[in-house]
Amino acid sequence: MYKFLASLLAWTFLFTGVAPAASAGWRPAVPILRVFNEHFVSGLAPEVDLRAEITHRGLRVRNQGSNRGTCTVFATTFLIEYQKAGMLGARGGRNLSEEYLNWAGNKATGEDSDGGFFTKFMSGYHAWGIATAREMSYRAAYDPQHPATPNKATIAAAQAMFPVKYPFTVVKVWDNTRGMTAAELQNALAILRSGRPVATGIWWLNTFATVTVGGVPLLKDYPRSANSVPNPPMFDGHSIDLVGFRESHAFPGGGYFIFRNSFGPSFGNKGYGFVSFQYMRTYANDAIAISAPPWHPSRPRTPLK
Repeated sequence: MYKFLASLLAWTFLFTGVAPAASAGWRPAVPILRVFNEHFVSGLAPEVDLRAEITHRGLRVRNQGSNRGTCTVFATTFLIEYQKAGMLGARGGRNLSEEYLNWAGNKATGEDSDGGFFTKFMSGYHAWGIATAREMSYRAAYDPQHPATPNKATIAAAQAMFPVKYPFTVVKVWDNTRGMTAAELQNALAILRSGRPVATGIWWLNTFATVTVGGVPLLKDYPRSANSVPNPPMFDGHSIDLVGFRESHAFPGGGYFIFRNSFGPSFGNKGYGFVSFQYMRTYANDAIAISAPPWHPSRPRTPLK
């Protein structure tokens, strides 16, 4: 999450409703390789669980790596590739390129950084589309002096693959001082019920831990006051995709979400984990989803004066 130029901030707020501000204390989460599985107590299994459909669409969980701050790139890429694979009408979807989207975000915003806000990659996708992972593979490290750059054929193929760019819905405007409101959380649930995942940026744990409730290993969380002292237990942060949920008063905040991580299949249950509604109500910074169709061809935006 990096500082935008003033003109880009104005453009972003005007056209997306998201007003990101620089987060000096932000640092990327380091991938954690820890396996844990759910054992749902009777009556507490997910109401919505997109994991089987994700597998059906051929979308494997990938690893952002310990040298990259690209969790938001991965979370955004997944939204696009999940939608694209579902529209193919056949088993085995397209795994799209995080490296290309990282380039596109930098190209659209004039940055030379690794990762950033959701708005950066929404802008990059709308301007440049996104290539397949085969056309532009992911690198283990980012070099701002020599960043990965697609050739003209790759850019043309990326644009051709998306003659209509998917529009995004802003579920929560970025604010790392508060989590989701009750209304924002209910909006996220409604999107998931419609079969669409939700990408969200959250605070993360300095020392990773889970607390099992009703057979569900939830991310451990702390009150915000615990993070105002030296050596706080949590930090800002990390981005994930919400892909399922269960509403139940058995869980903190009234339910839990299933989330897809970008730490590879050795995290959680084959790359997936669980987080309580309480955690999201306290520590979700922002959230986006691809809007429900039908969509219309994008029109050129009028430049700001």
